Amino acid sequence: MRFSLLPAMLAVQKAGAGCRHFDAQITNQIDRIGEHPFIIVRSLDPHDAAAHFVVCQTQNDTSEFIRKLGALPCFAQSKLLRAIVHALQLDIYEAADLLFSWTTSPVATPYERPLIGLPDGERKPWFYGYPAYEIGGSKSAANAPERQITTLISIFEAYDATDGNNRLRFAILEAIAFGLCRALGSNGRFEEASIFADRALRHSPHSMHLKTAMHALQLRLAGNEVPARLVKFIGHDNGYLKQFICPHAFENFEINHTGEVLTCAGPWISTGIGDFLTDSVDQIANSTTAKEIRKSIVAGSYKFCNHLECARMIQGTLPKREEVEKTPIGDAIARPDHRVDAVKELVYAFDKSCNLSCPSCRSELIAEKASTTIEKMRAVEEKLPLLLPNLRAIEINASGELFASRSSRKVLELIDDERCPNLRIDIISNGTLFSEEEWNKFPGIHDKIRSVRISTDAACKTTFEKLRRGASYESFLKNVLFLRSLRVSGIIPVLMFSFTYQVDNFREMREFLDFCYEMKADFAIFERLLNMVFSDREYRQKAVHHTGHPMHEEFLAIIRDPIFRAWRVWHDFDYPGVEKIAAQEAKRRFEWSKDPRPEKGLI
Repeated sequence: MRFSLLPAMLAVQKAGAGCRHFDAQITNQIDRIGEHPFIIVRSLDPHDAAAHFVVCQTQNDTSEFIRKLGALPCFAQSKLLRAIVHALQLDIYEAADLLFSWTTSPVATPYERPLIGLPDGERKPWFYGYPAYEIGGSKSAANAPERQITTLISIFEAYDATDGNNRLRFAILEAIAFGLCRALGSNGRFEEASIFADRALRHSPHSMHLKTAMHALQLRLAGNEVPARLVKFIGHDNGYLKQFICPHAFENFEINHTGEVLTCAGPWISTGIGDFLTDSVDQIANSTTAKEIRKSIVAGSYKFCNHLECARMIQGTLPKREEVEKTPIGDAIARPDHRVDAVKELVYAFDKSCNLSCPSCRSELIAEKASTTIEKMRAVEEKLPLLLPNLRAIEINASGELFASRSSRKVLELIDDERCPNLRIDIISNGTLFSEEEWNKFPGIHDKIRSVRISTDAACKTTFEKLRRGASYESFLKNVLFLRSLRVSGIIPVLMFSFTYQVDNFREMREFLDFCYEMKADFAIFERLLNMVFSDREYRQKAVHHTGHPMHEEFLAIIRDPIFRAWRVWHDFDYPGVEKIAAQEAKRRFEWSKDPRPEKGLI
């Protein structure tokens, strides 16, 4: 149902007060179309008096629109319209980068401007509020950053005041808000920038780039230092990340529960590179998207990555470029298309089946249907043997519970010295099914374990059974004592327990350390709560690490305790007034966890 046009018309007219309005040529063209298109572009050719229009009627017509727009002679040099196209393609980072550049370019080449609203006093029954654009012609103008920023704000206001085409309209708003965060932030207008970020987040609450920008803005407004990796989100790119190369995109497969393959953990990168169920291993490893992700890392933008929550960025464990270039990854870096020859590390999160329904992860018990399991087992039996000979490590199961998953158990059955003599295994489990009996069912993995990580999130029975819904604390303790015996005997080289801090458990963080030491753990891992299942409101209530949370100061007081600086404590603390793990120290721990030789003398 169409919303009331009059309020929208008035709002758009106000938004476009500082911009040119639609002229007779544009209104006549829309009269001929019969309704207001989502995007209309007027191309002005200095050698042809007639104007040419490129129209995107609705968000469902973007492919043809982008093709026609790309054929315009001056489109390749544009910034404003190329930004709109990138937003339509959901490439928000690149769109915002172009918009920021557009606001700071001293000369508009080619000429491109928005037209917003109807001429004063004019009414059209088809008017829906979407801006129009023009590009080309013989016009040229010196750009003033303040005027460009004001124009960009007007475009934002116009799209925000109207309705319809919401999926891509929201993407455009997200890109413009991110561009404004950089443009306004570079001029010290942090509070104003935060208003636009907040407004766009209402439409796109999961936008990792806007969340990052908002975090950086809040730090600035509080008078705190912004981490070097985040500076570019509210101003000019300082090039900080260009000194690093993340190896994950060059050697890592992470298979999630749908079969989608990522190069890193889902919360840290949201763009898949292929489908394990339908694509070949090489089709996935060298897909167009996989190579684009590598290209962004080599270029230093890391535009596909979650800068705010990536643990390696926070802890400073990304390897230096010159170090990586000396490894086999260097060959892929040097290739123009960044093609890789083999996958070296596999994160198997192919099944969400679990015996628990932890509130931070799911709202109910999840057990895969038999038909889905059969399809996954087929993919595992067909493709895993092709991967195993080249793999140096496999991490299993980061999505559900290893011992509750048939396909995960099948993976363990396929592992032996003949197929993969050098493979090392990292197990992630909730511990409630990790009994001595289950362990003895998989003798082929006993001498291949590199680490076992048990997600715990509590230090007492009441909290454990609240946050590990469906679990028995007594059964868990029995299994954990068995794991302690495996660690003491050296069968498990590295034993870790993890704790996702939130409002329900943060007061137990000190006691959790005592628990870990008692269980002979090598590391106690503390990680912030990520939003996997909550509404935005629910998440804000639970995320005690957010600056606006009423218990945030109490949380900070706890984690300032020197006990969290011990060698065995591994955390993602990145908060004002709280000591971070030094980058070299974090890197040292990370490397030891991947190669835990006793002679290193680190524990």
